[in-house]
Amino acid sequence: MIADPVRGAALRLAVVSHLLAISSVLRLSAAPASGSSAKKPNILFAFADDWGRHAGVYAAMDGAGGVNEAVRTPHFDGLAREGVVFRHAFVSSPSCTPCRSALISGQHFWRTGRGAILRGAVWDGSNPSDALLLREAGYHIGETYKVWGPGRPVDAPFDAPRHSYEKAGGRFNTFSQNVTAMVAPGRPLQAAKDEIYAEVRANFDAFLADRKPDQPFCYWFGPTNVHRKWMRGSGKALWQIDPDQLKGKMPPFLPDVPEVREDLADYFGEVQAFDEALGLLLARLAEIGELETTLVVVSGDHGAPGFPQGKCNLQDFGSGVSLAIRGPGVTAGRIVGDPYRLDSATPPTVEELTEDTRVKLEQRLLGEMKRTGDPRWVDAGRFFETPPMAGPTDDTDATRKRKAGL
Repeated sequence: MIADPVRGAALRLAVVSHLLAISSVLRLSAAPASGSSAKKPNILFAFADDWGRHAGVYAAMDGAGGVNEAVRTPHFDGLAREGVVFRHAFVSSPSCTPCRSALISGQHFWRTGRGAILRGAVWDGSNPSDALLLREAGYHIGETYKVWGPGRPVDAPFDAPRHSYEKAGGRFNTFSQNVTAMVAPGRPLQAAKDEIYAEVRANFDAFLADRKPDQPFCYWFGPTNVHRKWMRGSGKALWQIDPDQLKGKMPPFLPDVPEVREDLADYFGEVQAFDEALGLLLARLAEIGELETTLVVVSGDHGAPGFPQGKCNLQDFGSGVSLAIRGPGVTAGRIVGDPYRLDSATPPTVEELTEDTRVKLEQRLLGEMKRTGDPRWVDAGRFFETPPMAGPTDDTDATRKRKAGL
């Protein structure tokens, strides 16, 4: 608990600023200004372990011949069409605990003390937690599976296990192993998958059942199935991802040989399982009439594990992640080409705690997203070279030259 009220207020506003920034277009505040009657949005945060920038929606952006052509993620792709998708989202650190410490506290990982390391990490309460601040603001909060770790206490930024919803089961975290074991004796594949999906639904239902009437909620879904290890050959056996379709499409730093293609296909299978679980959560929100009042943020903590330039490497393959946001106030069909830090935040100083400054901070964080007049850019003063992509949102030569001041 933060004893110093001034420092506590500063940290509180820092995390509110973090939520404002990550929504990119939504005026979201854990503590609305006095007299505000605006309904607080619900928040669904789906965050996959070890999921890099791999989704079907990115295949068209990458151009023909890339590995993302092998991935099928219809639910993430739907969010991207109905909201905003980021082409160049990066984590503060391509490692589990430091990335999550940065994301949860809204600051670079190296500012988070012992939260900045992997082995031996400690969450000691000195860093703000957006979830706990939302709880203070009246939100019903809950999490399923991994929020923060390795470290101790486990999932401390969500005050676990107090707000954990996992009693229905956690077999989804080892999806390919469990499904493979169930189909081995002859059980139908879809029936085996459905048994595990039922646990995902039941955990979410238990969370929703604990909510008070009309209470806004923040739910974190953090499965670890995309993390190694997975069953060899499961990409093809469970998801019909043929490793041979990756031949000739592998990035230059990965050997284009059968063993590596199969491994990548198996990894993509776990990504597709995560996407199916995401679809279950979205469907449940639609069933209860809450989808349109829920801010949905979907991403991962870093790139693919166990591959050259992947997890724990400061390369695009290791630090780049998928990111899509959908919800109230979010402009549909927007594609942001600027580089974007997943934990983007601008913590204010103590001297900035006036109401006037709070409003100005919100305007600065969100206004720059709008005043460019071009949905591809976050900041008109920043130029980032990207390859052309098909469609009406092309980063054309003329646009690139204009942004570069040429």
